[in-house]
Amino acid sequence: METRITWSQIILLAVFAACLAISVFALDIEKDSNGYLILTVAGSVLGWIFQDTIKSVAAFFYLRANGLLQIGDLITVPSRGIEGFVRTISLTTVTVENWDTTTSAFPTYILHSEHFKNSQRMLDGKTLGRLMQKAFIIDTGWFHPLTEMDVERLKMTLDVDECFIKHTIKTGALNMEVFRQYVYHWMMNNQHVIQQPRLIVRWLEQTDNGMPLQIFAYLSDTMFDAFEWRQSQIMEHIIKAMGWFDLQLYQSPSGYDASNSNLFITRQAADYRKKNEDNARL
Repeated sequence: METRITWSQIILLAVFAACLAISVFALDIEKDSNGYLILTVAGSVLGWIFQDTIKSVAAFFYLRANGLLQIGDLITVPSRGIEGFVRTISLTTVTVENWDTTTSAFPTYILHSEHFKNSQRMLDGKTLGRLMQKAFIIDTGWFHPLTEMDVERLKMTLDVDECFIKHTIKTGALNMEVFRQYVYHWMMNNQHVIQQPRLIVRWLEQTDNGMPLQIFAYLSDTMFDAFEWRQSQIMEHIIKAMGWFDLQLYQSPSGYDASNSNLFITRQAADYRKKNEDNARL
């Protein structure tokens, strides 16, 4: 399908170029001084009308000559909100089937003039995995040193090797420090997490909302559905592990939190109706 469309467009362009050449000879520019002016104006008008087509044709040959785009490739065009598999490529148009089964068609020159990402090598297993990058904002009000009771409880709860327990879980160590090391150790031993090119578990800069713990890892499951499933499992385990270390995710107070607060400024409830009646008399 792609070959048929491409060759038909090339033939159409060749015919158009031939017609243009015949028109130039018909004007007999050498004998008619006005021919130069007519040719210049016509070229400017045609160039303006077909500027997108000309750019797309140039982009098509550039992308194909450098092996940057093939039928079936998974591509992402962030500026256009496009992410899916390439279905057709022509001299002027690229068609992509998005993840939500919708179809996007756009001029070929967009892939030359704007940033796009081709993830096909990753899906084909020619890279080390698919990137997982997540951040969990932890409420710093829950940071505290581990007590002997905390240490004993963690030794019974965590399913880790004795070496990690002996060298990491100690009385007086901050729970946030031990939690970070546990997450790193757990991901190091996760068969779906690739340790190369890098595996990073780090604290980011403190914010007004808390301190973010960032996970930067590559997963061996690269297909969209398998990757999202595995990523969700890892996130769920990390959130579950927070409870073992007495840590909590930060969440802005909601109306429910305010209505169920145990904080009272005065023992006597405010009577707004009485106050409004007094203001009305004044």
